[in-house]
Amino acid sequence: MIKVSILMPACNVEKFLRECMDSVVGQTLKDIEIICIDDGSKDSTGDILDDYAEQDERVKVIHKPNSGYGHSMNVGLQHATGEYIGIIETDDFADLDMFERLYEVAKRTDADVVKSNYYTYVSEPEPKSELMEVLKNYNLYDKVFNPSTEQEIFRVRPCIWSGIYRREMLIKNNIWFTETPGASYQDTSFAFKVWASAERACLVKEPYLHYRTDNANSSVKSAAKVFCLCDEYRSTEKFLDENPDKKEKLQKLEISLKYESYRWNLQRLTQEFKYAFLVQMHKEFKDAKEQGFLDKKYFTDYAWKNVKWIIDDMEGYYASCCRAEMKGYDSIRDMKEAIEKKNKKIKRLEKKISDIENSTSLKVGHAITYIPRKIKKALR
Repeated sequence: MIKVSILMPACNVEKFLRECMDSVVGQTLKDIEIICIDDGSKDSTGDILDDYAEQDERVKVIHKPNSGYGHSMNVGLQHATGEYIGIIETDDFADLDMFERLYEVAKRTDADVVKSNYYTYVSEPEPKSELMEVLKNYNLYDKVFNPSTEQEIFRVRPCIWSGIYRREMLIKNNIWFTETPGASYQDTSFAFKVWASAERACLVKEPYLHYRTDNANSSVKSAAKVFCLCDEYRSTEKFLDENPDKKEKLQKLEISLKYESYRWNLQRLTQEFKYAFLVQMHKEFKDAKEQGFLDKKYFTDYAWKNVKWIIDDMEGYYASCCRAEMKGYDSIRDMKEAIEKKNKKIKRLEKKISDIENSTSLKVGHAITYIPRKIKKALR
């Protein structure tokens, strides 16, 4: 019997893929299936996945045209047959006992979802993993609990790749990913639906997943996807509308979670997009207030003050909180032109540094000083 189906979406990750795949095919839990979804990669990602499939019959590769993270995950879910679902993103990697440990907890506690902490990982200037104990503030380690009655757990970072999920629960509750283009925070609605549907959950302190933060191509670094979070919260609200019992318990909480996410998104956006997104925030939270879903007890005092400000005086909020970057510029166009000039200057400097680093004279000098440097290091 397949105990865990591990879903692995992949798009142009040849640089990191072998490290990731080795960490999954080498899992100490052997009763797994590894479903790799190649989302129209243009590099050697597809060929690498096919190589692993030839060597290990547990690896199944699905090649498809590029359609985004959400669609890739849904394709993987449709093909999964395991008792539980795990998720590994293919620029990350896992400890070899990750799924054995999580599955043991799931069986011992009869849990619908088991979540662990994780590491952040960088490979340069030298490989380093740092513990992210995101679950420590909930006082729920090794306890079985119902998330709907321990609602603070909804506020934890989604980090959907640090846990496993009972497949039957996902199917029964019609839990799927939002199929918006690209990889645009689709873990947000998935995580909410999981917490809303699970009746038995368990948190473990140990970390197992190494989440890479130095992948320059990661979509989370994109500033262009202005309204993607809105799609995610439309999906959660549709889910609640379809489940009135859950809506009664969770709608007010969901509005406060939306505010936290929208505020973060507003802060990360470049100046030219802030006003348009703030208009959307004003509309959605004004609607929530009129529908009776805006409840002070779900907000911190600071957040409550700000959400009321956005509803009652959006222009004033924008002038006070969103125009700081505009100081010294007469218009957004002037600011953009100045930023473009700075970026061009930075690129020129980066090229000069690269040319110097690759120059023959530097390499010769580096080689000549190698032994003295080693002696100096040894004497320190």
